[in-house]
Order: sequence, then structure tokens, then C-alpha cells
Amino acid sequence: MSRNSDRLGMNSKPETGEAPPQMFNPLSFTAPTEFVDLPSKGVGYLKGHPLHGKDSLEIKYMTAKDEDILSNQSLIKKGVALERLMESIIIESGIDPLTLLIADRNAILIKARGTAYGYDYEARVKCPKCDTSNLMMFDLRDPKFTGGIQPDQDIVKLSDNGVFTTKLPFSKFNINFRLANGIEEAKIAQVLINDKKEFSISDQYKEMILSIEGHSDKEIINQFVDNMPVADSVHFKMCLKHATPSVEIKETLTCKNCSHEQEVQVPFGTDFFWPNT
Repeated sequence: MSRNSDRLGMNSKPETGEAPPQMFNPLSFTAPTEFVDLPSKGVGYLKGHPLHGKDSLEIKYMTAKDEDILSNQSLIKKGVALERLMESIIIESGIDPLTLLIADRNAILIKARGTAYGYDYEARVKCPKCDTSNLMMFDLRDPKFTGGIQPDQDIVKLSDNGVFTTKLPFSKFNINFRLANGIEEAKIAQVLINDKKEFSISDQYKEMILSIEGHSDKEIINQFVDNMPVADSVHFKMCLKHATPSVEIKETLTCKNCSHEQEVQVPFGTDFFWPNT
């Protein structure tokens, strides 16, 4: 009888009302995310850009797949490994990393590196005085945001659509311009990879000037830049300096060879995403 009772479940323990424990399913795991404060605060993006007026951007933590991107020799040789990484970790769709301002790109890379490998970054820095290589530790936890346009400055103004404007002192031309972004960084990288001529100041001006006295034709802009008086060039360079935000992570270098002391910026070298082992 008892044998049949057990088989029919008649002697089973009464239910306690507690649900059975759920088994962990690795397939349901998703990478955590983090918000990156943007040094630009969304200033300098043209109206219609996804980051126009935004002060932060959500990214996901790097994965093993992202490490594959960084170690892909083909992507490294083409100079697009970091672009592919940012495409992978930026949550919001429709954002082209090449269109991000340089300071914002750096802030994203710093946060990605910190969440992946830790915020203590050991790097080699050459002494500015004797050229000796020194091993230094940089703290990536609290980057300092500097620069960016100020409301009370007169040298350059910002329009509602995200375009900067200024009047050149010599030619008296009014020009509209944007700030440098990943497009300029990519072109500079290609120059270095292909060992060609430098990406000159005038080349950068031609990329960033959007119009001159209302004329947006590239041929007109290029011709003017090629003949731009030095006084106008100096003024424009000052405008870019005033309007461009930056990210600073600095530590004091004390050279082991000559004892020279100097504050140095964290180097964004090829080993930035590979901790020393």
C-alpha cells in the first residue's frame, strides 16, 4: 500500500507556497551600461545631431567581442579599430563616432578603458628634457573638463543651430565654422599610417569652415583658406581654442634620469586598452 501511495504521490510533502529556485540562464545576461559625461555638454553639434544639447551618453561595458575588435590587425592597420569599438559600445543608434567632437570621443574611451581594465593606467612617458622613458601611473577616475565657449566672450559666438561664427579682423569676412571631430582625427591617423605629408593647419581650416559671407561652396572656402592673411588665421586659431572643450588627465613626471619635474598629459597610445601584465 505504501509503495503505491508513494508512486501516486499520496505521501508527498505539503506545498509550502514558495516557488522553486530559478536556475541562472547565461543566455539572459546582458552587459551593464554606464553614462559618460560629455565635455562639450552637447555644445558644438549641429542641430539635428543626436548629441545636440545633450550632456551625457550611455555606453555598455566592453565585452570579449570588443577585445577582438581592438586586437584585429586588419582594423589596426586601417586605423579604424577605435571607431569600430565606439560603434559597438554606444547604446543609442544612429550616432556615427566620426561625428563626435574629439573631447567627447576621448571621454568615451577613458570611461570604456576604466570599466574594462580599471582606472589605474600605467604608461611610459618620455622626459621632455632628456628623452628618458619613465613608467608612470595615471588615475582615470576623475578627468578634468576644460575649455569650451563661455557666454561672456565676444571673440566667437554660437548660433541656435550649433554653428559657431566670428568676424575675421583683416578681411572683415563673417565665417561660420564647426569644431574638429573624428573626421579630422581619422585623416590625421591616415597621414601617420601612410607616412604622407602632415595634415596641415590649412587642411583643417578647409574642413571646419562651413561658410564665408554666406557662401558654402567648398571651392570658394578652399580658395580663401589658401590665401588667408596671417592676421585672420591667428584670429581663427584663437576662436578654435576658445570654443573647443578638452579632457585633461595630468600627473607630475619626475624623471628617473635627470630629476626634471613637469606636469604631463596621459598618453593615448596603442596600449591604452591593454593593461601591463
